[in-house]
Amino acid sequence: MPVTTGMGRVAGLAVGVTLTVGAALAVGGCASDTEDSDDSARRPSASASKAAGPSRALVTWAGRMCAATKLYETVKADSADEIEEITDPPEDALIGPEFTAMGYLSSTSSSLDEVAEKLGGVPSSGIAAADRLHDSLAEQVATIHPKVTALTDNSGFTSPAEDSVDRAERVGKLIKSLKTPEPGLKTVVAKEPKLLAAYRAAPPCAPSEPLPKAADGTDTGACADGSCEILVTKRVDFPLRAWRVRVSLTETKAKVSNGGPEGGAGQLTLTSGGTGSFGDANGDQATVRAVAVTGDGAVLRFSTK
Repeated sequence: MPVTTGMGRVAGLAVGVTLTVGAALAVGGCASDTEDSDDSARRPSASASKAAGPSRALVTWAGRMCAATKLYETVKADSADEIEEITDPPEDALIGPEFTAMGYLSSTSSSLDEVAEKLGGVPSSGIAAADRLHDSLAEQVATIHPKVTALTDNSGFTSPAEDSVDRAERVGKLIKSLKTPEPGLKTVVAKEPKLLAAYRAAPPCAPSEPLPKAADGTDTGACADGSCEILVTKRVDFPLRAWRVRVSLTETKAKVSNGGPEGGAGQLTLTSGGTGSFGDANGDQATVRAVAVTGDGAVLRFSTK
């Protein structure tokens, strides 16, 4: 049974702050006064210096570094949750661990690719501690990246499910080996006033938005007729017309497993904004949209036809 993965992508924006400072010129009656006033016009006042915003370059650095480090930590957290489900599956699991492992291998490989890409796009900040932090993260990812790619490449196997659980466990150990350097980003930023100002100005560094309200709240019973929008904060099982549905969560993903009335089963893995669907032999189809997924839960919208 194939595993479908729906992925939502959010693009980070780098924002520059431009400040125009007006200088007041004093007019004097003698040459020395004029020279002094010219010098003072060229020199920014103390108040103007205090008002100057962070440089565009540092805002760009902060935004890209925040996006990279958030994804780095997310990959680690999600991997730990998913490996536990693969190695110790619940007795009433809707799909076998080998299929869960297939989904894990695919999503983890693409997520690590994205981490490497984001870290590669972080420019030098010119601040030693900040650049050391970046280099440490980049070196760790570069060390395991080719090994993960080799284990997640299905071209050498007769089927994607072949040896998938063993490969998933090995990938899980590689991801677990990634360490968060000390001091971390927030500590480094706090010690550098200019970098702190840039951090506060960069949208990717802002806290996550709270989850939106779900039309049906946490009432999974509303899904029985085939249409609902629910808030999920822990693993839940519920009927969606003729399907049996289970939703489980990681830090940034909602995993929607489905069992059909005739025994078929599948799984969707969705991040915020992601959409996926599943169907049965009769032509009935269900669509799931992840309105939002955060560490606090997920708002999911189900519809059927």
